[in-house]
Amino acid sequence: MVLRQQTIKSAVALPWPATLAAGRQRVRGFAWSPVGRISRVDYSLDRGATWRPAELREPNIPRAWTRWDFEWDARPGDHVILTRAVDDRGTVQPPTIPWNAQGYGYNVPVSHPVKVV
Repeated sequence: MVLRQQTIKSAVALPWPATLAAGRQRVRGFAWSPVGRISRVDYSLDRGATWRPAELREPNIPRAWTRWDFEWDARPGDHVILTRAVDDRGTVQPPTIPWNAQGYGYNVPVSHPVKVV
């Protein structure tokens, strides 16, 4: 694999794994595109069955990390948060990528474990 450019990605800004109190929580994170501005970040609380838009925060500068967040009424139990970024060229984090030994270009949505107590 020739590595010429980084890939679009998003991340949840919580410890790994996270523990949160039950109730209203603001979940925050970051997204980045190597070619433009982030136009949307979606999040899923049901392992990718459904996706909802997060709020983007300014500044949203091309090729810079963009902050995002969403409100979550967290119920007790074990949960997974997935996020995926979309840039202004329509590039979306893919659901899968071809395997390679070094993991170069890995940018699929990562299951972020969260325990709500």
